[in-house]
Amino acid sequence: MSEETRRRLGSEAPRDTPAVVKETSSQDTPRLYEFGPFRLDPAERKLWRGTELVVLTPKAFDTLYLLVRNSGRVLEKDDLISFLWPDTFVEEGSLTNHIFLLRKALGEHPTFIETVPRQGYRFVGAVRQLPHVPPPPLEKPLEGRPQLANEVPVAPRRSGVPMVFAVITGLTLLVIGILFGLRGPEPLPDRSEWVPLTKFPDSVSQPALSADGRMLVFVRGEYTFFGPGQVYVKMLPDGQPVQLTHDNLDKMSPAFSPDGARIAYTTVDPRLDWDTWVIPTLGGEPQPWLRNASGLIWTGPHQLMFSKFRKPPHMGIVAAEESRIGERDIYVPREEPGMAHRSYPSPDGKWVLLVEMDRDHSWSPCRLVPMDGSSRGRQVGPQQAACTFAAWSPDGRWMYFTSDAGGLNHIWRQRFPDGQPQQFTFGPTEEEGIAMAPDGRSFVTAVALENVSLWLHNPRGERQISVEGNAAEPKFTPDGKKLCYRIVKKTPNFYQFPKAPGEVWVADLESGHATPLATGFQVLGYDISLDGQQVVLEAEDRQGKARLWVASFDRELPPRLIPNVEGRQPKFGPRDEIFFHGIDGFVYRVRSGGTGVQKALERPVLMFLALSPDGKWLIAWARPPDNGPAAVQAFPLEGGSPVLIRARIRWQWSPDGRFLSLALPFHEGRTYLVPLSPGTALPQIPAGGLQSEEDFARLPGAQMVDALRAVASPSLGVYAFSRNTTQRNLYRIAIP
Repeated sequence: MSEETRRRLGSEAPRDTPAVVKETSSQDTPRLYEFGPFRLDPAERKLWRGTELVVLTPKAFDTLYLLVRNSGRVLEKDDLISFLWPDTFVEEGSLTNHIFLLRKALGEHPTFIETVPRQGYRFVGAVRQLPHVPPPPLEKPLEGRPQLANEVPVAPRRSGVPMVFAVITGLTLLVIGILFGLRGPEPLPDRSEWVPLTKFPDSVSQPALSADGRMLVFVRGEYTFFGPGQVYVKMLPDGQPVQLTHDNLDKMSPAFSPDGARIAYTTVDPRLDWDTWVIPTLGGEPQPWLRNASGLIWTGPHQLMFSKFRKPPHMGIVAAEESRIGERDIYVPREEPGMAHRSYPSPDGKWVLLVEMDRDHSWSPCRLVPMDGSSRGRQVGPQQAACTFAAWSPDGRWMYFTSDAGGLNHIWRQRFPDGQPQQFTFGPTEEEGIAMAPDGRSFVTAVALENVSLWLHNPRGERQISVEGNAAEPKFTPDGKKLCYRIVKKTPNFYQFPKAPGEVWVADLESGHATPLATGFQVLGYDISLDGQQVVLEAEDRQGKARLWVASFDRELPPRLIPNVEGRQPKFGPRDEIFFHGIDGFVYRVRSGGTGVQKALERPVLMFLALSPDGKWLIAWARPPDNGPAAVQAFPLEGGSPVLIRARIRWQWSPDGRFLSLALPFHEGRTYLVPLSPGTALPQIPAGGLQSEEDFARLPGAQMVDALRAVASPSLGVYAFSRNTTQRNLYRIAIP
């Protein structure tokens, strides 16, 4: 880094020291910085929103200070990384993560931090500098000065015992103040002391410990929810991992029996049946055990707690004996599509922490409920954030969570029953899953680095499109000349839909230049109009309600709110109509100006997945007419019976409707591109639906693409696809 760059970033810093420790230069008077409703105090390392303290990680604070100090200037990424991490090699994702955290802390309206494509970041808010006024030194009260409420009057000096008593009293009060009144935050783990327990080249997750803490079980596979993978067991601390299963079943949530002799785990079949299998810890043949039971754990020698379908996909938490005698409800989500997937009893057996999805199948905050099922309890942990795992400290004083508050999954904790959530792990990695040690002095979690990039395939070869962050939801414009996508912190997987907001970017495929559609506007989903002139955006308001906005590709005007509409999963139809999934479960259509709201389908659906470009077919995950298990179906909007497709599938038309992209949810390395006959929107689907991958391959003209989540363009032989790089291993983290 040049001396000129170093001077711009922070002139008061030593040559090899970050500038943002504290402002102590004798040349500069310490400053306060005001922008919008915020006040930044570098000397005290605090950010205030009015009278409210905004909590930032130390490195996020340093990043904000550098940007504010250089307001209006573009700070290049390499310079920021070199300055913030002078003696450490870090990837660009570390900086991107802190920028994301800052944008979330500062809010979205207005946007203070601008991304300058291919360069870096610029602080664009109006900044006002004020002199820092230090607190006055301690002194005796002056004559005539009002005495403060916490001051003790100074009596005339007297010799003897009273003076000694006063000194002792003062020291005693000081110690009490330090111990109780001035106690700092709880200590956090030192990342350098995290102990690796596995060293796989790919991905392992979902750790669980035996009751004595000597054995560790986990799933080796890409997914941290359910998906293809194998169950492994390892003796701690230095035993070799042993593979226990050798099959193609999707798996989730392994758990030891109380005596450590058996391991139970969840399987999910193509029909979305969730069952529990069991296998001896020392090896043997896996056996099916309990049907319609998932996320199973033991609460006693022969007592169980698990998730159970009431009416699929509605899933609640129940308790029972191993024989299922005495089965009773502990918690059932209020809304019928809701699903409670994992549960964790408190050490005293009176409470349960549980993990659940809402009606849109997005992860909700964790919930605390009474074991006796007498109430619905309340949400705990970080609010308005996805919680995917939980745990208790052995003494029951702490609740632990995996939460994506801030954009990435980290471990949080909260004092039971009503303390404030505290972030426990930080950094550019994600930490998921919590296996608490029996002594409560450490836990095991899966630590991951993941990147998803977007690529283009054409007759000339392949080239990378996205260069920063994780790219999701690629869509071509109708003319095929541009490719849109969202930059998010986490990429959603099929049937696992974290609310991952991100900017929509537009890449010009001829020049290779990519720019954000609406800088700083974080959206959860989008779609492109058939004429390529507009984009509909889904974004949550400050109350967490899903709102729809319309933006133009020419960027002449900011996004415009569609009035009086609340819904998700928007899709453009013909004739200036926008289809969306309403909060009541029905699919509606509305004009972009907010008029003409009406039901598009006279039956509710669980998820609205796609709309044919001609507006005649709607693809949704819904129950069939006989009220059987939910499946992906094609609904004709001009009358007629729905067409069964299959239980799980990715379905996306090309913008002109000439091609169809079909992908199995957990075999996403293989996508099928299917040409459609003129005037038709569906291929020839067998009467029983597409039951196997062989059915995909038999579709007329189907081409198998060895690529992740490929989507077709209007041009033959041109498609976009994703490349995913994930390394995830298990670590033991000590609890200070």
